[in-house]
Amino acid sequence: MVIFRCAVAAAAMAACTTAQAREQVAIELVLAVDTSVSVSAEEYRLQMSGIAEAFRTPEIAGIIQRQPNGVAVTLVHWSVGSLNRQAVGWRHLHGLESILAFSRLVDQAPRSSTGRGTSIAYAIDYATRLIETNGFDGTARKIDISGDARNNSGPSPAYFRDKAVALGITINGLVIPDGDRELVSYYRYLVTGGDGSFVMTASRGEDFAAAMQRKLSRELDLFLSMNTAE
Repeated sequence: MVIFRCAVAAAAMAACTTAQAREQVAIELVLAVDTSVSVSAEEYRLQMSGIAEAFRTPEIAGIIQRQPNGVAVTLVHWSVGSLNRQAVGWRHLHGLESILAFSRLVDQAPRSSTGRGTSIAYAIDYATRLIETNGFDGTARKIDISGDARNNSGPSPAYFRDKAVALGITINGLVIPDGDRELVSYYRYLVTGGDGSFVMTASRGEDFAAAMQRKLSRELDLFLSMNTAE
């Protein structure tokens, strides 16, 4: 009995130590970008440069620097479940130097292996696990899914969306319709969810950078993102 009680106490102390070790931030954000075969090499570069450019703007840099304890961000490339990976690992953004360093890593990130399928479901699952296992503790926790097609591999995105929302994670979408006029509605009903969730659209051209900036300004402003929905 004494040994059992000691084991329980040790486990409780370990859990407490782990919780205390997690670094406090305003927001944990996974930027999950579609790299399946439907995305050409040119379109991939436009997406990466668009994200990098958005972080370099005075507006986004200013929002990040105003957030209590900054924000934690990672970049994920997704297509089918077995090929999903972190293209840029978790980074703690607070001062301008850390923000610009992250933008450079995004700009230079090589494209991950592409899959012929599109699994938004497994992208959400992968991103959720990254949030649950990182070293940060955010006031808000978010997944940003950028894509140009519906889920055609694995279960419905709603299954993993609902699991993520139950964990207090918000999922937002940046949709490239590409002729699918119902894709925005698809994302609204089956992909996005949680407090303040929203869907925005972008074209495959230079508009992507502007759309990404608008979206990030909404996601990274802690007060605005927790009190609006679309």
